[in-house]
Amino acid sequence: MTNQELLQQAIAKLSKEELMAIYPPIERANFVVRKSWLGRNQTITFVNKKNQRVTYNHDEVLNVMLPKLSIMPCWIKREYWSQSTDMPSNVRHLATIEQLEVEEVSE
Repeated sequence: MTNQELLQQAIAKLSKEELMAIYPPIERANFVVRKSWLGRNQTITFVNKKNQRVTYNHDEVLNVMLPKLSIMPCWIKREYWSQSTDMPSNVRHLATIEQLEVEEVSE
C-alpha cells in the first residue's frame, strides 16, 4: 500500500471536528474541486464575477460532480477542475451565496 493510500485511510477515520482542525476553511480566487481533497470536508470560499461571496463544502460538491467529471479528459489527466467566473449551475444549490457591497470608486 502506498503512503498516499495510507494517508487517505487515516483521514477517512477522522471526525468532522478533527478534519476542520486539520483543514480549516480556505479562500480562493475561483471555484475548484480536486480528487486529492476528497474526504477533507473542507469549506472553500471565493468571490465570483457577480461580486458574490460563494461558500461551499468541497466534498458535497465533488460528490455531485464526480459522475460527469470522471469522463472528462481534463479530470482523467489532472484530477482537478476549476472555473474562474462562477460555480457550476448544477451544484449552486449546495452553496451559500452572499451579495457583496459594491465599492464606489472616487475620481
